[in-house]
Amino acid sequence: MMRNPTLLLALLLFAVNVRSAEPRTPLQERLQISNHAFSEAFAAQDLAAVKSYYTDDAVLMPEHSMARYGKDAIEDYYRQWFSGAKIGSLQKTAYETLDYGEYAIETGAFVQAYTKDGAQPYEYSGKYMVLWATGGDKLRIVSELWGANAPFDDAALPVIEDGAPSTERAFRNDAKIAEEIRGRNAIIGKLVTERKGSEHADLFLPDAIYMTYYTPMLVGINDIRRYFIEHERPGEVAIDSLSLSTGNIYPIDGGNLQLEQGFYVVDWRAGNDSGTVRGKSLNLWKRNQDGTLMLYRQAVNHD
Repeated sequence: MMRNPTLLLALLLFAVNVRSAEPRTPLQERLQISNHAFSEAFAAQDLAAVKSYYTDDAVLMPEHSMARYGKDAIEDYYRQWFSGAKIGSLQKTAYETLDYGEYAIETGAFVQAYTKDGAQPYEYSGKYMVLWATGGDKLRIVSELWGANAPFDDAALPVIEDGAPSTERAFRNDAKIAEEIRGRNAIIGKLVTERKGSEHADLFLPDAIYMTYYTPMLVGINDIRRYFIEHERPGEVAIDSLSLSTGNIYPIDGGNLQLEQGFYVVDWRAGNDSGTVRGKSLNLWKRNQDGTLMLYRQAVNHD
């Protein structure tokens, strides 16, 4: 398995460039314009302009920080980010755009350059997944998650205060769909706990994309299976407990797909070391020919 993150990022950008040579759809044109305008506002540290790109009930799922619910909480997150660093630039390059009418799902690569007070310039790079609302004259972000392509020192990021954990939220999801997704997540939890990586990969569609923490984008079931076999091999790490919970579920394309905001808490042991890891995910479920929900796109990061 290729492990050079620089080479893998270069290959991803090469694939992006090949795709960019293809004729763009009207939606792709709109997304390119929106991403450019967002990046310009971000680099200018224009908080009001950045905030305007989110829906009122948007959910931001940043790396190494807790989820933010609603525009005011998202504004506070970016206010802290801008206070902690001088932004040089933000570049977002779409890898794929899925057009589902009222919604679009975009995956891609980002590079953000900034300088913290008293520190050297830093480039924060990785991949992202965004759910866009396409109605109206302006595209707006409904939910967004990003994560780095390789392990990094958390001290490189601006200091963000998460505050107290959010209280239990009520999500207005379809009860039948929510129960179906809980059942799929229960299978995932069992396989992760039992360290059965290949079986875990069986829950993904053949043309799936997986974007997990500290790893470049994995495209296709073969790369995904290799990752899980390595990452979840038995013997080195034991999982004492794993909790998977669901936030909002967005029905996509008339309910043919379901985008789930997921959350996890893992208690692990490795030799004399142990700890608890919390994180979140965007999980795009799609039905296979048998009608079973399968993972089609998934992005994961740590709090």
